[in-house]
Amino acid sequence: MLTQSENGLGTKVLSWMAKDIHKWAKVLGNVDEAGNALSATSINQESMDHPQSFDAAILTKRDCRTIFIQIAQQTRLRSIFTSTESRRISGEILPQVLKSNTFAMTEWEDQPSWWNEPLREDPTAQSCTCKSDMELLGAILDYGYGGYDSMAKQDYGFAQKARTDESVSFTRAAVQARVNHLTRELHEVIEREHIRSLMGKKRPSPSKTNPVKKQKHKSNTSGGIQAGLQAFFTRPASTKPSNDKKKSNSTPPTSPECDEESPPKRRKQQEEVECVDLT
Repeated sequence: MLTQSENGLGTKVLSWMAKDIHKWAKVLGNVDEAGNALSATSINQESMDHPQSFDAAILTKRDCRTIFIQIAQQTRLRSIFTSTESRRISGEILPQVLKSNTFAMTEWEDQPSWWNEPLREDPTAQSCTCKSDMELLGAILDYGYGGYDSMAKQDYGFAQKARTDESVSFTRAAVQARVNHLTRELHEVIEREHIRSLMGKKRPSPSKTNPVKKQKHKSNTSGGIQAGLQAFFTRPASTKPSNDKKKSNSTPPTSPECDEESPPKRRKQQEEVECVDLT
């Protein structure tokens, strides 16, 4: 295991690389029954006894992991540069990385004092604060770590200053530390943007809501008395008073008005009394 969080690259880039290798192995059919990617040694076991095959080097676990870190860094950095415009990286993403708190905590021991300063003869770089980093990332993708000596002889701004500044030890190891830190933070920014885009696709758009439901809801919440309550306060036009109501308006028999009965009715009662047979 390497110290200092995988030589400054971080574990997330290594996890991304492992997933990418698994995707390629699955497409090519180089997976075992459990779905794990097969190594070249397990695929070509018969060729190991070939007279022309020989061991080029003996690598320890640490050496293998160091090589894997370099391959993962180069692969992830190249995927970012191929999927994102260079203008956006230099003008938006890389300045954001340099200002982030996590990157500020990362110390580059071999950083020159003139790093990221624009060249005097370059008027277009007056407002650029990441010119050296942008050039270094592009150069390491073109030449790789194996071609570092050829890269240092090119006309890059940082290469020209490094050749003239004797106090700076601009070695391959110093360059790899800076590139690992930048790749780690670029990966973080790109992954956050990818997650935001996925979350935005899952959210339903307001324009896609059902207009029928909106209209129905609007009619129910319109002004005026609700239909259900209005029935208790209005009387239908065809309603007629019932016969029971007429009977309730008649004078009860115990009312004082019974003493003022009409004469014909009183005479009839007298006649009924006279007809009684007393014998």
